[in-house]
Amino acid sequence: MNSLESRSILIIDDDDALRRSIVGYLEDTGFEVHQARNGYEGIRKFEELLPSLVLTDLMMPELDGLGVVNAIRQHSPDTPIVVISGNGSVGYAIETMRQGAWDYITKPIHDFSVLEEVISTVTARSEEARASRKRLEELERSVDEQTAQLQDADLRDPLTGLPTRNHLQELFTRAVKKNDFPGSLFVMLLDLDNLKSVNKTLGHACGDRVLVETANRLLELQTEQRVVGRLGADQFIIMVVDCHEVHGCITAVRQLLAIPYTTGPEELFVTGCIGISVFPHDGESLDRLLQNANAALSQAKQLGTNKYAFYSRDLGERLRERMVRESGLHRALERDEFFLEYQPKIAVQTGMVCGMEALLRWQPTTQGSQVSPSEFIPILEETGMIVEVGNWVLETACRQHLLWQQQGMPPLTLSVNISAVQFHAGNLPETIAALIQQTGIAPDCLCLELTESIVMQDIEQTVATLHRLRELGIKLSIDDFGTGYSSLNYLQRMPLTELKIDRSFVMNLPQDTSAIAIVDSVLTLSKSLNLTVVAEGVETPQQAAFLTARQCHQLQGYLFSRPLGAAAFEAFVDFSCKTVR
Repeated sequence: MNSLESRSILIIDDDDALRRSIVGYLEDTGFEVHQARNGYEGIRKFEELLPSLVLTDLMMPELDGLGVVNAIRQHSPDTPIVVISGNGSVGYAIETMRQGAWDYITKPIHDFSVLEEVISTVTARSEEARASRKRLEELERSVDEQTAQLQDADLRDPLTGLPTRNHLQELFTRAVKKNDFPGSLFVMLLDLDNLKSVNKTLGHACGDRVLVETANRLLELQTEQRVVGRLGADQFIIMVVDCHEVHGCITAVRQLLAIPYTTGPEELFVTGCIGISVFPHDGESLDRLLQNANAALSQAKQLGTNKYAFYSRDLGERLRERMVRESGLHRALERDEFFLEYQPKIAVQTGMVCGMEALLRWQPTTQGSQVSPSEFIPILEETGMIVEVGNWVLETACRQHLLWQQQGMPPLTLSVNISAVQFHAGNLPETIAALIQQTGIAPDCLCLELTESIVMQDIEQTVATLHRLRELGIKLSIDDFGTGYSSLNYLQRMPLTELKIDRSFVMNLPQDTSAIAIVDSVLTLSKSLNLTVVAEGVETPQQAAFLTARQCHQLQGYLFSRPLGAAAFEAFVDFSCKTVR
């Protein structure tokens, strides 16, 4: 503790006995200690004394610990704050850490050495953050000085000081015209994977510091054969003249990004994807090379984070096909190219149709065959068009269901898939309420199917949205269950009515022991939560017999019927009813 003895500490606590005990202990340890009996007094003393560290009680009258944390953060965001919480307020203490506290200690404090350890830890982090910020400020100052020396500001990125696209164009032209040009040049387009998340959670100032630090690291790679630049947003470019260096350069970039970023109290970990094109094979102009490197970058991102890909003519053709698909989808609704098919669900107990799943189909007028949902639905989701199209699916399916009811069909359950974009758009309960009002469908006949990945995002908001939906009287189902990471604890909080066993498990029944174990687990779980279980992808009598013996409630798959048009589905239900009778 020798390095900390000169530091001052402010203790804010309305518990006189505890406060005096902490003061005595820390003074004996060698600290300069100041104290305050409530939040307002603590803030006044903080502004007057500017201590190196603050210890504050969480639960205090008038101004609580969260108020103290917010006030101090506004005045001095780099001052470490440690909150002291009672046994019942740990969740509140964690909330204060989200708001800017550096750590917390729970009462009662039996061993004051714990307090000393926490102070030592946050002080070390504070010193490291200050040192990092100083280095960053020096770097930014250096970049500013270099930028100011340039005659044409358009040639340098104002944030990082790296060459801009215009300057890179000059450097590219100069490189390929050199007498000793080896004949090939690689354009590497680097896109930081999670900078948008950094900007959203920590602010754009923090994101800018990440960009500056990234630029500084990439400059370590710059040689006569390599030029580093920035295209804007979260993209950097590296032009590599020597073809023998490109793989080594890729490895070096990934190693540089693997080093943690220190831009505040916490460390950040940033990865990046890289798309690569080659002059002259993939283009003879920088614009074309960047276009194709961007295509390769899109391919790398599809593989996940921290990936890279080289451009190929086949990749370019696939991207052009995607552009055609996307263009067609923008007009598909107005051209009346979408339609629905309905796949029956069979009740195991009766053998009769008990419901149907509405499935979206697309038949472009410009071609003779349908486009597979696996091709066009991801495009709808990525572009955001899924919200409008999803609303069309809901309304069309509900109106068809009401028409069937008016024609005398039993009140079957209509299941409709909801995408992540629809669910997290923020207005799904209002959309469903309006839909029920407009179409007249009975709420208990409508079931929304959500994937595990949807409900595991932003749990608190998700649970609140699910409860609002259930209050409308509709049913809620988890689709593809068993493929995600939902836990029993989360499922118990969700007002679900149904689980669907994913087809990837059903297809291996009844011979695969792992699939059997998963199916048995889902059925046991559903029984404990009083949920209906639907097995999808049932294609053989053996699968159906196994699931029936295990008391699965409903079956769906090609063994019973493929997805059908409205008229064919109506005929299937009539035939099913007559057959069972």
